[in-house]
Amino acid sequence: MALEWSKELDRFRKMTQEQQLAWFSQLLFLLSMFARDTYEVGTDGVSKPRELRRFNEVLHRLASQQLKIAKADTARIPDDQMFKLLEEETSALAVDTRELLKRLL
Repeated sequence: MALEWSKELDRFRKMTQEQQLAWFSQLLFLLSMFARDTYEVGTDGVSKPRELRRFNEVLHRLASQQLKIAKADTARIPDDQMFKLLEEETSALAVDTRELLKRLL
């Protein structure tokens, strides 16, 4: 895992449940903003359907994880695996990691 993601994982693990939920809310919001880059400007069309679908799948997994945190469900994906998935997917989607991490709570 890249150093920037490792540091964020350490920070995340020190958060309270409420802080983790807020962190996930901010992450979901930011990723949905990055996903807008898949739209055709000025239309209802999509210029990058594969990327949009991939964003949707990532958002679905993250929202599921957020829900499990809210319910204190211990059967959730371990934090280190979730961060690895997040690092891989944001890289594949060409999300600016520095900008993303800078804007997280």
